[in-house]
Amino acid sequence: MLKPFIRLLSFFAKEINEIRRQPRLLLSLVLGPFLILLIFGLGFSGEQPKLQTILVVPPGRENDPRIKLFQERIQQANFNVVGVDTDEQKAVEAMRASSGAIDVVEVLPEDIDQLLGRQQASTIKVLYNEIDPTQEQWIQYLSYVQVKELNSALLLSALSGSREQAGSMQQFISITRQEIQQIQNGLSAAQNPETRRAVQRLRTNSGLILAGLALASQGSANQQAQSDLQAIQRSLDALDQAMESGQVDEQRRRLDEINDNLERVEQVAEQIKTVPPEVLVSPLQGSPQNITEQRPNFIAYYAPGVLALLLQHMAVTLASLSLVRENLLGSTELFRVAPVGSMQILLGKSIGFILSIGLIMMLLVGLMIANFPIGNTGYTFGLAVPFVGNPLWFALSVLLVTVASLGLGFLISAISRSESQAVQLSMISLLAAVFFSGFFLPLQNFQAFAQWLAFLLPVTHGVRAFQDTMLRGQLPTDETFLWLGGIALVCFLLAWQIWRGNLKRR
Repeated sequence: MLKPFIRLLSFFAKEINEIRRQPRLLLSLVLGPFLILLIFGLGFSGEQPKLQTILVVPPGRENDPRIKLFQERIQQANFNVVGVDTDEQKAVEAMRASSGAIDVVEVLPEDIDQLLGRQQASTIKVLYNEIDPTQEQWIQYLSYVQVKELNSALLLSALSGSREQAGSMQQFISITRQEIQQIQNGLSAAQNPETRRAVQRLRTNSGLILAGLALASQGSANQQAQSDLQAIQRSLDALDQAMESGQVDEQRRRLDEINDNLERVEQVAEQIKTVPPEVLVSPLQGSPQNITEQRPNFIAYYAPGVLALLLQHMAVTLASLSLVRENLLGSTELFRVAPVGSMQILLGKSIGFILSIGLIMMLLVGLMIANFPIGNTGYTFGLAVPFVGNPLWFALSVLLVTVASLGLGFLISAISRSESQAVQLSMISLLAAVFFSGFFLPLQNFQAFAQWLAFLLPVTHGVRAFQDTMLRGQLPTDETFLWLGGIALVCFLLAWQIWRGNLKRR
């Protein structure tokens, strides 16, 4: 009656003892995922990185104080100005050649010194070369926030020295004219109390209102209006002194000056009436423009990353199990006496894996770029992922990612003592690839030490190379090739040394 339970417990004890006798497997099961999550928790900043920006300003305005104000406000809106230029085309070419180091080119308007008081808003162009739909939405949002910040800064700068005044600019001019008329009527009586009180009222009520000062602080014509208002204040002071001393000729001259200046200020008042309120409050408007030739959707954008992820995992899994299986099957005993070296074993296996993986990749890429309509159903066969680059360079990228991933797999296989350990370490490499390859979280979101871990993974460079070739039509960078070649060389040499030592010990 107890025999079924005894048999059940025997297999239970067998598996427990099997796991207990493999300390490396236990460490990989517990320590591996824990380290991945620990590095992710410590390395992930949780903040969107600042957009590296080249600021294009009108010629001769590089040292303009307004440019400095703009630059300070841009920094607050998550843009990091790394250079200031006066040539838009040159800045765009620098962004294209930077391989992602420069995110946007921001072009300030030519009329930067006459923004307020215009009939229409001036445009700030924000040019970017981005194929990531999520990043594009982020740039557009930050451009909107930046324009709001700049408009606030402009109004704050324009109104910082103002004195609040009751009424409007037209009311100010109308009251001023009434007071001047009263003064002119009472010039013959220098000590007329009403005349003196009219002068006093004008002296204490001669500042421009909010909108008037905003216009007066921008542009040469409006600066003249500001000078006229200041001249009115000085003339009122001199008029008061002339009335006190009874100098009637001086009083008339000062009144004529006030009338002349007041006419020019009235022109400013008419200008205020014609400016739309939304333009007066927001003299700048943003104009984000994506200059990339391809605008992939989310499926097309993530397809090359998925391809690179599958490629690494497939190559690592095949290679990590190959040497362990030879140990378990006892083939290593034959290898010791056979006229074959450990490097020949690794290279022979690699060639076979490369051929098999290459055929699978051709099939996957064909399914991705296929776009054949299925009758009249409205559906298509394939994902319709664009492929605008050179297929030869793409094939070279696939080859390098495959070789680097095989090297990593052989290294895992060389240090593993069982298939369970090899499989577990392969899954850890997949987990690290998902977190740190830039597949769904930008590498800029991580601290430097976590980015270095990402650079040690073949998939990180595969994602960038595949996206550049398939979606941008650009050649993979030299840095990509150097990293993949370095990973492959180091992993193969380490796997070769460990495997050769294992053969000698047997």
